[in-house]
Amino acid sequence: MKHATVALSGVALLALAGAALPGPDGGGAAASAPATKADATTATTAATTIATTTATTSAPRRPVLLTGEVEALDSQTITVPPSNSAPLTLRNFVAEGTHVKPGDVVLRIETDGAANIDRLETELEQARARAEKETATLEVAAVEAEKALVTAQAALAKAKVEAALPKTQISVLDYDRHQAALGSTTRDLAIKRDADASAREAVARRREDGKLEVQKLRINLAFQLAQLAQSEVRATRDGVVVHGYSPWMGQRFEEGSSAWPGNAAGTVLGNGEMAVTAWALEADRPYLSEGQSVSLRFDALPATATAAVTGKVKSITSAPEARASWGLGRYFRIKIALPHGHGLPLVAGMSALVEPYAAKASPPAPAPGNEALTVEGEIASRGALPVSPPSIPHIWQYKLAQIAPEGTMVEAGQQIAQFESNDVTTRLIAQQGTLNEKLRALDKLKLDQTEADRAGELAVAEAHSNADKADRKATMPKELIRRVDYDKLVIERGEKNQLAKLALTQHQAQMRARHAERAGLQAEIAQQQTQIAALAKGQAALKVVAPRRGLVVYRTGFDGQKFSAGSQVWVGLTVATLADPERLYIAANVPEAQSSRVRVGQAARVTIPGSNQTLNARVVGLGRAFHGKSTAQPTIVRDVELQFDGATSGLKPGAAVQAVLVADAARPAERKR
Repeated sequence: MKHATVALSGVALLALAGAALPGPDGGGAAASAPATKADATTATTAATTIATTTATTSAPRRPVLLTGEVEALDSQTITVPPSNSAPLTLRNFVAEGTHVKPGDVVLRIETDGAANIDRLETELEQARARAEKETATLEVAAVEAEKALVTAQAALAKAKVEAALPKTQISVLDYDRHQAALGSTTRDLAIKRDADASAREAVARRREDGKLEVQKLRINLAFQLAQLAQSEVRATRDGVVVHGYSPWMGQRFEEGSSAWPGNAAGTVLGNGEMAVTAWALEADRPYLSEGQSVSLRFDALPATATAAVTGKVKSITSAPEARASWGLGRYFRIKIALPHGHGLPLVAGMSALVEPYAAKASPPAPAPGNEALTVEGEIASRGALPVSPPSIPHIWQYKLAQIAPEGTMVEAGQQIAQFESNDVTTRLIAQQGTLNEKLRALDKLKLDQTEADRAGELAVAEAHSNADKADRKATMPKELIRRVDYDKLVIERGEKNQLAKLALTQHQAQMRARHAERAGLQAEIAQQQTQIAALAKGQAALKVVAPRRGLVVYRTGFDGQKFSAGSQVWVGLTVATLADPERLYIAANVPEAQSSRVRVGQAARVTIPGSNQTLNARVVGLGRAFHGKSTAQPTIVRDVELQFDGATSGLKPGAAVQAVLVADAARPAERKR
């Protein structure tokens, strides 16, 4: 623990200096008359000199001890990806100690991104169909406007033919009627041209709007695909995966654990250069500088002369930061470089004692003896499957209606838990009703469109028939009919041929509109069926059955209490695990200061409290990093895995045990080997 040094402020020193200056009567300044300006200046100078002398004299003598930890410079923090829901479940998390290469997936969270992508793809198809339908409908209207324009042009041409008749050859009444018709058809043609231009502009506008809508949905779909790609974390370097601890549950993150976005789920530790990060209290900052040499001792290594090395301060942060786990103080972060070729077996997370070379380093503590070491742990299973509620879109809370008693051995296919959610059944019924309505609407639409297709074909046939009739009339000899009538027949032939072509174009546009309308409704039906399938699958998954034989072990919730029947469970939480009884081991941890006395292969005697059973075991693995024991116990520990030597019948995961590690001195036979 660090102790703060209380220093006198400049005001206090000035007061002391003023009190020490003699007055005119030989007494103190307090008993004298008001001091002159020269006296004040003299007092200030003396106070400054005293303060400077005091600081200069006391600074080198002040002991400074810093706490730090070892960090791997080429390590990668495995951060839980962002998500729209929290907490979430770690569905895929590679086992601790796994060696990974760049590009390997180390963590994947459960996300509803796939459902969102299906929904967005359906919305994209609906937007395309809607834009195509509305554009085709406007094209039909544009064809109608063009047909009206053709008819108006033909009417104007006929009116011009009649209006060209001399006034002397026809009656005055007919002449006036022809002139009035010419003016009327001229005005009508102008109106029809404006209507045709407006219809074409409406088609172009709707086509551009449809492109913008589709592009917007494509961008949103690309964003969702990017988010889905972010739901997994890939290794960026070669290294070994080390699992972290939950900051709010105090439990190790494993596959199936619950986590919040942004949590550090673990680390990919490299095998490269190590460094030490230390923290200095604000009061200790004046005694440190960049490039300064410091003494480094490591709690996990034996306290011998070789355990102390000399490092060099590489950088100091410009502003202090809070460390809530250490109290209300503020600390500067200091990076310390280790000397090349130090030869120490450093592991990430080791605690380090940092002492600047301002004072003579204290002698090392005596090395620990060879007495037996006792560690505490619990029985765990290497094959534990999570038991959690299903992930159903827009369903966030469930009720745990039933769960097998803790410690029950269940067989494959046997029910473990039963979750309930009234929203699932309600939404399933509502979605099924909506689907039935849309199916009936689709059947009716198909019948209506079939009739519309027949009517369109009849309209096209009628237009072609009118064009053929006009062609036959226009083939009559000029000599047999009046020239005015002949010119009208020629104009009518051109009009009917254009109307026949426009009728075909209109029929094709109507067919596209009907096809787009049917495609949009079919897309809605497909989306509805997808939602119903997801709800049905989720409803079936509310009943959790055992995929294999295992032992039920309860988990704890946010309140620290174990889940039980009737508990409210948020999506993403694991209520229990199904432990494999054939793959049991002991998960223990040893304090950092005693970790040097543990080695792989070391024998141990395991005692299970509450019973007279004592089993033999051996150390089979050590943690790849040092870490805090829990949020309530910030002691730095290292994980130790012990494997039973004999049968494990009767043992249950979660049971607390004590393991006595046999010291090397008690095993002379192994030391000879």
